[in-house]
Amino acid sequence: MERLKKLDNLSTKKILIIQLAIATLISLLFQFVIPFWWQPLQFYNNGTNAQHGDPGLNLVIFTISQWYFSLSIAWFIYRENIYLNNFLAYSIVPLSTILIPEFFIYGLYYDYIHILPFIVGIYITWKKRDTLFQKYVIPNFIFVSIWLYTVYFLKLAYYQGPILTFVINWFWISVLNLIFSIFIRFLKGRLDSKEES
Repeated sequence: MERLKKLDNLSTKKILIIQLAIATLISLLFQFVIPFWWQPLQFYNNGTNAQHGDPGLNLVIFTISQWYFSLSIAWFIYRENIYLNNFLAYSIVPLSTILIPEFFIYGLYYDYIHILPFIVGIYITWKKRDTLFQKYVIPNFIFVSIWLYTVYFLKLAYYQGPILTFVINWFWISVLNLIFSIFIRFLKGRLDSKEES
């Protein structure tokens, strides 16, 4: 506990660097040590025969879902980081687009890669909403968009489908995330006013 208390003496940016280092280590383990099929969705789609680097499969370390997962683990060491909190809160919408079909179409109820960051995002939205700010929506949108299009065109992840499908998915998730940011602002206002009264 004393080590965690020492984090309070560091700046938010230094804490973010520590959390990014932890997330990087986790992502590297999932890319180079942990078998590919340990990811439930990959196991569902490809079975135990799929290996890292097989043609037509995502490189795990370049998927945004892997980083949502890794960062959600790193989040537990310090839960007040506004940068990480805003990034993870805005993971709720894209993760929903994966979890809804997993639950209701595939019957895949144990996909920890997507469930953990989704739960952390919900928790942040509800309990750490004072660390969420709408001004982070645009930087988050730009960062994630550059990431997604880069890995798509370099054929590192998400390139299995046609570009039109990719663009349509990106567009609707972006619009829904913008709407979600408005909802967060509304939620903050309503809940904060209730606590004051």
